Amino acid sequence: MAEKIIEVVNLGTRFKTERGVLKAIDGVSFDVYRGEMLGIVGESGCGKSVTSQSILRLYDEKRLAVYSGEVRFEGKNLFDLSEKEMQDIRGEKISMVFQDALSSLNPVFTVGNQIMESLMIHRKISKQEAKNRAIEMLGLVGIPDPQRRFYQYPFELSGGMRQRVMIAVALACSPKVLIADEPTTALDVTIQAQIMDLIVEMNHKFDMGVMLITHDLAVVAETCKRVIVMYLGQIVEEGLVNDIFDHPAHPYTTGLMDSIPKLDSKKGERLHQIKGTVPLLNQIPTGCRFAPRCPYATDKCHEEMPELVQISPTQKVRCHRAVAHTAEEV
Repeated sequence: MAEKIIEVVNLGTRFKTERGVLKAIDGVSFDVYRGEMLGIVGESGCGKSVTSQSILRLYDEKRLAVYSGEVRFEGKNLFDLSEKEMQDIRGEKISMVFQDALSSLNPVFTVGNQIMESLMIHRKISKQEAKNRAIEMLGLVGIPDPQRRFYQYPFELSGGMRQRVMIAVALACSPKVLIADEPTTALDVTIQAQIMDLIVEMNHKFDMGVMLITHDLAVVAETCKRVIVMYLGQIVEEGLVNDIFDHPAHPYTTGLMDSIPKLDSKKGERLHQIKGTVPLLNQIPTGCRFAPRCPYATDKCHEEMPELVQISPTQKVRCHRAVAHTAEEV
């Protein structure tokens, strides 16, 4: 059994807004293991990015965010640590690659300086050693002529190269966990494939745990071992990729998979879509949160919130109907 690196237990994230306190994440629990790639999927607004950024406590806790539950890392609950202790963890032990490299990288510093910064903060090495390591990292992530690129600014690089720089910044200190938050969203298809190949390669090279947040189920099927499906701040299904793709138990998971374009579709056939949209956080329905959009919803679904139930040794689901069908089969 692989080593468990991060254990998220009943994570909750609330935001203080003008409309009151809104709960964006509600009772999310999962583990991340060394050397694995864990996929987290769902529509926009389902809480994927908030979950990942809550793990690193990136939101303003004085004025904006309130966390609950636990995030256990190296025997410590990250929510019990001071801001100074969290700064020692961010970038060195847990790193993050954001989806928009142009807005994440500082436009007034060269890319080399931005890689050096992380090294000099966490590793306490000399400027020359940090420079050598930064150039090494630029070469490692596949940037040609790294010594010249070291002195360039983000606006001088293409979108794919900026994303590679972001990965170099994240991996400079050899973290135990890499959180990749939709790292290929703003890139064209060929560059997306290159970036995903790079992340998989770095996953194997550094033997780190990777949390891949994406809305692209095809990427998850190709790269991840386990997958978590989120809807409106909750996990609705979790399991091994093969189990989820071969036997999806939750209607939302089935809807996501049916929405993938198929090569054998007939001419003029409309692409499947899940009816409705993800509700706003101040309009969360009673009972199952997916019930207003679910074609199988019953009165029980609208009235009672289903629990996340283990329906097989490797699969969990939050659905009254799926749990009842599993019980009947048993």
